[in-house]
Amino acid sequence: MIPYLFFVIAVIGLPIIITRILCNFIRKKLFALPNDFKQQAGHIQTFSNVPSGLKQGSIRRSLILSSLNPNKFNNFRNQKLSSIITQSDKEELSKGKKRRYIYGFFHPYCNAGGGGEKVLWKAVEATLTDDSTNIVLIYTGDIDTDGATILRNVQEKFDYTLDSNRIVFIYLKYRTLVDDKTWPRFTLLGQGFGSIILSIEALFTCPPDVWCDTMGYPFGYPFVSFLLGIPIVTYTHYPIISTDMLKKLRKQPRTMKNLLKYYYWRIFMLSYQAIGKYVTVIVTNSTWTNNHIKQIWSDFPTTIIYPPCSTEKLVSYIETSRKNQCVVLAQFRPEKRHKLIIRSYHSFMNKHPDCKPLNLVFLGSTRSVIDKAYVKELTNLCFEELKIPKHLIEFKTDCPYEEIKAILNESTFGINAMWNEHFGIAVVEYLASGLIPLVHASAGPLLDIVVPWDIVGKKR
Repeated sequence: MIPYLFFVIAVIGLPIIITRILCNFIRKKLFALPNDFKQQAGHIQTFSNVPSGLKQGSIRRSLILSSLNPNKFNNFRNQKLSSIITQSDKEELSKGKKRRYIYGFFHPYCNAGGGGEKVLWKAVEATLTDDSTNIVLIYTGDIDTDGATILRNVQEKFDYTLDSNRIVFIYLKYRTLVDDKTWPRFTLLGQGFGSIILSIEALFTCPPDVWCDTMGYPFGYPFVSFLLGIPIVTYTHYPIISTDMLKKLRKQPRTMKNLLKYYYWRIFMLSYQAIGKYVTVIVTNSTWTNNHIKQIWSDFPTTIIYPPCSTEKLVSYIETSRKNQCVVLAQFRPEKRHKLIIRSYHSFMNKHPDCKPLNLVFLGSTRSVIDKAYVKELTNLCFEELKIPKHLIEFKTDCPYEEIKAILNESTFGINAMWNEHFGIAVVEYLASGLIPLVHASAGPLLDIVVPWDIVGKKR
């Protein structure tokens, strides 16, 4: 009996012991400097004498923590660290200043200019403001855009001015692995696998003290936990798979394809549920998202923090004349349902030919050539297929923040047609600008924004 007991303990315990030994070894490699690096730092002029591989991440981390200007230790276009080491950095490294913390924000599309990015940069601003010694890493896949340009875009689009000296951009080579276009089949599984590879690449390039996922790639969390053992903070805009999706699929005809798809999604959901135990702080952006996350990660507390909406910059108490104009403020992506808006607008104008013409203005950012092609597709729909007069509809892409404010303040209506919009920053901005919102009755707009309000009691 006793030999069998020892055998069971060995079978169960050995993998755990091996995993812990392996994780401790990797953590040492990721965090620990070469033994003689501090002695070398006073004399070293290039990085040619310093070991490559895993140690490059620990060296970059050490230099970031020790520098007066951490931002110069980015890896834009494989920039050589050797060319930017200064005497002051060497002196700071040898002094060993007050303990500083590195917050790593994992946001592969940080330059996209949408609501998710507005949340990211507000979180960065709050982190830097909270403590003057805090340093922020931005893990991004925007490999063709330098940090100065990204921060300039942030200033133009969101009106945020950030301390660029304490923001370090870590460029990731494999962002295509989380692009849905890379995985035409088994998209969820492919993106989950891609996020794991991308997370590991980020950790090896420069390990942080706190991992902050502001975009929603949870399958990297177990690897962050195993490899570094650091706190993980997630700001969830929407669940990658929800119980609604499973319920909707169950109502479909019971074909073999739908049955296999249901079990594929079910297994994926179980994996998603298991990931919750690795998260230290769970934050969601709306009541709708929070309700879904509580169903998925039911054993863990969640908090709602609504996205920044810049309402204080939009409210105007000066009476101004408004145009008979409707605005659609949304990223140019199919899920925003621009085509539905255009076809509905066309139908309305045909049914009411005698009414005063209503102008329609589409405002939004474009992340890539795919988004730009989508805008072209929309213009073709308007002017080639539906023959809508060109003076009635206008498309404006990647506008500066001040121009967006001006257009909102001169318009009368604001549209959001997305189904299950997770929150709806644009809808709040419509209201703050004095527009009448026309929105889909679902998710964030329905539960959090366009709600019955007691103006006397100032409550719902």
